[in-house]
Amino acid sequence: MDLKELREKAEVDFKTNGFPTTKEELWRFTDVSRVAGAAFSNDWKPSELEFQSLDKITVVFENGKLSREKSNFEGLPTGVCIGSILDLVDPRIGTLADAQSAFVSSNTAYFGDGAFIEVTEGVKMDAPIHLVYLADIDGAAFHMRNFISAGKNAAVTVVEEYIGLSGAAYWTNVVTEVFVSDGGLVDHYKVQRESESSYHFQTLEAQLGTGSVFSNHAVTLGAALGRNDIRGKLTGEEGEAICNGLYLLKDKQFFDTHIFMDHAVPKCNSHELYKGILDDKARAVFCGRILVQNDAQETDAVQSNGNLLLSRTAKVHSLPQLEIYADDVKCTHGATIGQLDDVALFYLQ
Repeated sequence: MDLKELREKAEVDFKTNGFPTTKEELWRFTDVSRVAGAAFSNDWKPSELEFQSLDKITVVFENGKLSREKSNFEGLPTGVCIGSILDLVDPRIGTLADAQSAFVSSNTAYFGDGAFIEVTEGVKMDAPIHLVYLADIDGAAFHMRNFISAGKNAAVTVVEEYIGLSGAAYWTNVVTEVFVSDGGLVDHYKVQRESESSYHFQTLEAQLGTGSVFSNHAVTLGAALGRNDIRGKLTGEEGEAICNGLYLLKDKQFFDTHIFMDHAVPKCNSHELYKGILDDKARAVFCGRILVQNDAQETDAVQSNGNLLLSRTAKVHSLPQLEIYADDVKCTHGATIGQLDDVALFYLQ
């Protein structure tokens, strides 16, 4: 299926199925009616927001479009390709993130731009690739699509940073697909500092080959309502997936994190550590599911979620899950939700 057919099918899926409701198991704690009931525009203007580059390779998207004036990805090493996903083609685009939700379907149908990153076999990049997403148009929707590929024994670090204008109400909808070939390494970071009135949804899909490593580190600070869907599939032996996250929420913020790790082959590791601090009337959801298939012997999987509530009105739903069909495994999970100890706080003061 080519990209045009993929887009057309996704648009049909989106219009047919609509947005999820709390009657669906995967969304029972997360009400997205505020997004479903809103009308978003396709308006565009140059962004007036400021940002700070991490290193010399910076790819800037302002209000959903690549800004070549603000970006710097010239003079790349041999074997590294960076650009707009609208200009570069790979048949794997859309093969990981299928129409599993309205957010993926709408992104596939309507994405207006995004980053294309390909590091070929044996190339190891020292400097990180900094992807910056600036949003300062009230009432607009930004559908961003990213593609990251690390060839055999290649290595790359990618940082996604989302910056929004305070008080602006807009919708950021992102899909990032990551392919890590045998022996490859992708170190992925995400810093979400959207407007406190915005909506932020991202689906990140990663496929790992033999002896490969994929890590994802997410810091969530902004958005009134949002969700991270992180899905990894270990398809080669001795692959390793690492997912770490921190969410700091206040006022009436609501953020949902769903992780699904699929161990399809033996001798793979996955480790997940998520921590949250909530104040005021903030809400959070953490749902982590690890699937160990029949043939995935010698799996080592660890999942942990810890939460600190700074007020009596903050709330967290934590649902760690293990689904195991093999017998020679090491799998653990745990969750904690608590408040500051009054006695310890007294002595600290």
